[in-house]
Amino acid sequence: MPIRGLAAGIDGAATHAIGRKSFEFAFQRGMICRVAMNRQTKTPVPLESETVEWKQSLGEWKEIVETCAAFATSQGGSIYVGISPRGERVGVQIGLGTIEDLANKIKLNTDPPQFPTIITTGDERSAVIKVDIEQNPIKPVWAFGHPLKRVGRTNQSLRRDESQRLLEVTSGRTWDKFACEACTTKDIDRKTVREFLERSEMPLNTSLDDLAQNLRIVSGSVFSNAAALLFGKCPQKFFIEAQVKCARFQGTDSVDFIDEQTFEGNILQQLQDALAFVKRNTRQGIRITGKPEHEVIPEYPVEAIREAITNALCHRNYADVGTIQVRIYDDRLEIWNPGNLPHDLTLRKLQYPHASRPRNPLIANALFRARYIEHWGTGTLRIIKACQPQNIKVEFEADMGSFIVTLRKQDEQVESKVESKVESKVESLSRRMLHVLARAPLSKRDWAKSIGRRQVDGQIHAIVNELLSNDLIERTIPDKPNSRLQKYRLTPRGRSVLG
Repeated sequence: MPIRGLAAGIDGAATHAIGRKSFEFAFQRGMICRVAMNRQTKTPVPLESETVEWKQSLGEWKEIVETCAAFATSQGGSIYVGISPRGERVGVQIGLGTIEDLANKIKLNTDPPQFPTIITTGDERSAVIKVDIEQNPIKPVWAFGHPLKRVGRTNQSLRRDESQRLLEVTSGRTWDKFACEACTTKDIDRKTVREFLERSEMPLNTSLDDLAQNLRIVSGSVFSNAAALLFGKCPQKFFIEAQVKCARFQGTDSVDFIDEQTFEGNILQQLQDALAFVKRNTRQGIRITGKPEHEVIPEYPVEAIREAITNALCHRNYADVGTIQVRIYDDRLEIWNPGNLPHDLTLRKLQYPHASRPRNPLIANALFRARYIEHWGTGTLRIIKACQPQNIKVEFEADMGSFIVTLRKQDEQVESKVESKVESKVESLSRRMLHVLARAPLSKRDWAKSIGRRQVDGQIHAIVNELLSNDLIERTIPDKPNSRLQKYRLTPRGRSVLG
């Protein structure tokens, strides 16, 4: 007679076990927990919960593996195979190697590998399998490429930043200390290494091994993530989103691009490239001092920009999605950095002296040694101080998993819209194009190639039309504007703008 009810009793004297240690029969009568009872056998079977899951058959082995990973990330648990979703005992057939096959599937598809304790009870033609998983000391545990945790009676994927934070807490190691297994000496840029040695005033004959040991950027005999980011020729081979994206927008919103570039390479190269982009896309003023030399006043303090970009490269969450972004508008400059502030550091505290909480301490130490960072924990204060003489307001914001630094010009600093529009274009991509044209007349195609564009796109067409309308350039064949031989040259006004 079939057994019915919320959960079936588990009978049978035959037991099979596999695991890291031997153990005794686990189904003890009278166990203290919330259980479902079969009226006839009175044998307890725990209800599904945060630590218990039922599976009807071994055909659900992938779900079993995922539950093992979720249990191991949380507080451990047990999976009962051979129990229907309604709690009825249906049993599974056990053949030669069935248990070993299940154990191997769990081990091979979890990371770190999990070694379950497995018991079978009942007749081999209709047995119930119990899979016990202990809580893993290093978390999270992954299954099929996804980090999982147990929430109630469900398995949930962890966000990348949540996964990284859990790994750092349970392992006692930050992301930059973990090994970058694929990075070898062939991936290291020797020029960057030499420049670092010069800036840090270390002997130029210091070997790569000695430098790596000195900076503690090796994990065993393998380069760490920090080494790949600091000195790699192309760290994007290993961390595809380790980029800095820079853009100059027209006006005060993010609709129309004037100039845009994405910088790769190691973070020391990215820093120099981003600073050069900002310089190229912002204006400079001249202050008359009475001395033979004029004092050049940049639109935004160079020290503040350098500090903000360096902080972003040093403290971003490289385990999170997204890239560092530098956004330049008519009225402000923003630097977006993936990752939230440390839990004990608030936006308000950033405006006052505060303890240093480097997310990537190995990277921070290297930048400090090379004098890119002068004092730990003072970066935000240095940005504020550098902006005060130019009456630029510094704003800190946390939004949607990003930390944002904004340098905002006050109202009286913003020129009239027409003048600002023309000047901002000239100071950005347009100015680069004018400089190229100062050498000799060029066609649109040659002009685009000279500034690194593969073809004449819509942005180039728009800038050429703008320069023509502002009388900064002119056509060499004015009566045939669409001639295939058409070229462009500077006007007297264009030359005066370039000085």
